Amino acid sequence: MTVKPDAAADADDRGVTGHGEATGLGAIRAKESELRDISDAHNGADAAGASALPTDSGSRVGRGLLPDASYLILASRLVPGLDGGFTVSVMRRAADIAAVTGEWPLLLTVDLGEDHDADRAEWHRRGLLPDPARLRNLFDDARADRSWLRDAVDAADARADVKSAPRAQLRQDVAGGPESGGADAILPELRTGRRLIRDAAGDPLLEIPYGGDAATWHLTEDPVTVFDRGRPVGTLRGYRELYRVWIDHVAAEARAGDDRPVVLLCEARQVGEVLVDDGASRPRPDVLIAHTTHACHLLPPYTWDAAIQPAWERWLRIADRFDAVLWLTPTQRDDVERRLGAGIRSFVVPHPAPAPVAEVTVERGRVVMLNTLIPRKRVDHAVRAVARVDGARLIVYGDGPERERIAALAAELRCDVELAGHIADPEEGWHGADVLVLTSTSEGQPLVVLEALAHGVPVVSYDMPYGPRDTLAGGGGILVAPGDIEALAAAIASVVGDRRRRDALAAAARASAARMDAAASMRALGAAVRALLRGR
Repeated sequence: MTVKPDAAADADDRGVTGHGEATGLGAIRAKESELRDISDAHNGADAAGASALPTDSGSRVGRGLLPDASYLILASRLVPGLDGGFTVSVMRRAADIAAVTGEWPLLLTVDLGEDHDADRAEWHRRGLLPDPARLRNLFDDARADRSWLRDAVDAADARADVKSAPRAQLRQDVAGGPESGGADAILPELRTGRRLIRDAAGDPLLEIPYGGDAATWHLTEDPVTVFDRGRPVGTLRGYRELYRVWIDHVAAEARAGDDRPVVLLCEARQVGEVLVDDGASRPRPDVLIAHTTHACHLLPPYTWDAAIQPAWERWLRIADRFDAVLWLTPTQRDDVERRLGAGIRSFVVPHPAPAPVAEVTVERGRVVMLNTLIPRKRVDHAVRAVARVDGARLIVYGDGPERERIAALAAELRCDVELAGHIADPEEGWHGADVLVLTSTSEGQPLVVLEALAHGVPVVSYDMPYGPRDTLAGGGGILVAPGDIEALAAAIASVVGDRRRRDALAAAARASAARMDAAASMRALGAAVRALLRGR
């Protein structure tokens, strides 16, 4: 069956336009010139918020978009080319904060990594990290100076009851007594499921719990052993205490000679969870923790009252312990509050759209997708839909385990599909694009929709949770019922087959992107931070 443009009336065409995992480094490369204009373009924005700031804040806060503070951004890892939209969104947020405040936030990661210096160099090359020293890693910091670890274990031992505290006994066991042979003194049972981290000279630095269940590894109570001069000197209580004492150390450095508040934006759920859960004190009280969200919290069928993903269920139980939770869309915030009440201090801070780009030549019928080839993206739905549309061909940018299955389906349906694979510059994906299609089961707020709007590319998307409905509310796309391949095909055909309609959607897309710019996102973040500062 071939869908003709006049069949589009059957599609859910309401004139709406819109951690996802879409890549966007091409858009990031354009950020520097775009961001330099934020403060000037929004000179008069948020006058009420600006008047509430300290009188000495001056130009550092970009005329009031953000309160004057030391901003820290904490992620699990920030590796170029990994983790798709998560990494892109975190680096964009850092660039936006820097553009507004005139000061690059400290970016903090906790992964073991292989070569963080190479990551820093690549972000610097791309213009997203002017000073490589602003990207710090827990284990790199420990290798450079382990004094904060020594101070932490000394303080912990001072608090412990030496007659009964498990920590004191554990230290005695690990140290092996007066005849300890250094690293070899660690008991054999402690070596199971553990990893030894060495310093630059090859001497023991830390022995950490390693491996375990992918969903719960961070919750372990197994000790982190601290070494000095080749000998174990004490322990920390799992990742809980290791992460917390490092954050305290970094925050203390940020506060040295600076009376501004410290605002920690936590971007990773597993890391954030151990900062506030039971088991040890949370980071120092002068650190305000705002936890961001990046994904959908639900399981199929993704209705507001559907089962919650186990990791999210555990996190939601302690989310009220954060000073704030930042949701990407009002819909997700409202669904959580509908279910759990208003106990979480919630704010909506959406991803920003890139600056609208100049119009380019469009190849009629060029339907594009930019995403990984995994089951959640349901690329097979797009293949089946495009196969029903005369004159349409599908180009999929991205790779993944579904590649062979998608290729086989395209051959079976005799559908014109190109699996373009990973591209170094995703900007190539927008060249000639006529329509963007998004068929995921769920998202957070997919960056690829924002990028499509900025490029004037109409979006045809399933009305999934979360992101497309809120992001496309200003125009520029068409939503259809999730999983309805016939409606998806009809919507694609309506854009490909009607150039006047396509042009109208493209114009609406660019206008929508202009309204959802970096300044709008920073204004929302600023409102949340001001509320936290008032409530201290």
